[in-house]
Amino acid sequence: MGQNTSLKKAIMILKRLSKEPYEMSALDLSNELGLNRSTIHRILNSLIEEELVFQNSLSRKYSLGPVAYSIGMGYLNNNNNIDQIKNILEELAKNSQQSIGYAKLVGEKIMNIIEIEGYQVVKIGYKPGNFYPINCGVYGKTIMAFFEPYDRLEEIVYSYDFRKRGPNTIMNPNDLLKEYEEIRQKGYATSDGEVGKGIMGIGAPVRDLSGRVVGCVGVAYIKEALNEDETKKLKQQIIESADRVSQLIL
Repeated sequence: MGQNTSLKKAIMILKRLSKEPYEMSALDLSNELGLNRSTIHRILNSLIEEELVFQNSLSRKYSLGPVAYSIGMGYLNNNNNIDQIKNILEELAKNSQQSIGYAKLVGEKIMNIIEIEGYQVVKIGYKPGNFYPINCGVYGKTIMAFFEPYDRLEEIVYSYDFRKRGPNTIMNPNDLLKEYEEIRQKGYATSDGEVGKGIMGIGAPVRDLSGRVVGCVGVAYIKEALNEDETKKLKQQIIESADRVSQLIL
């Protein structure tokens, strides 16, 4: 029982260090996680021994260590044909000169797998391994619109912690379910000011061999940067790239 409890506390620490600010003191971890400092120090020392956590010798703060990074990369590399998918996205980013990404359904969450932001000054800032919200932006909306079974989707939406990230973030569960319905009808998703003022997005679903939606290829761009014709062209590029990625998913 005690070992199981210690394991859960260690997992709590690792999960917290996987989020911003990514480097924290033992006191900060203790206060935020509600664990006493002696417990925090004991677990951190064990994690340091296994190189799952690293302590900065100057700041004395803790961050994820190389083994944690290796485990994360092992997960990413285990995705079907990840190198080929990345090549498709890099080609799309180069041709469109926009920020391109690929997200995947992991359980009931939307995880960032690939993000290519080198062609735009303004960056969304998501990193591989981060989770996307399901109520704003094209990645979460595109994938969750096709989530099955529908009864479970309703449960997820009605119990979701809605947080506002932009002026047009969807904050009502009924509005979100209606948005999902429109996405299913169109076959792609759009976003306008949902994750930030003036930030647009287009996302297209990625399907596995059975036709189930398991991912999304998406683009984020500045609203004033593209005219109507350029936006239509970009939408087609996103859909075509998502179809190409789908051919690689088993």
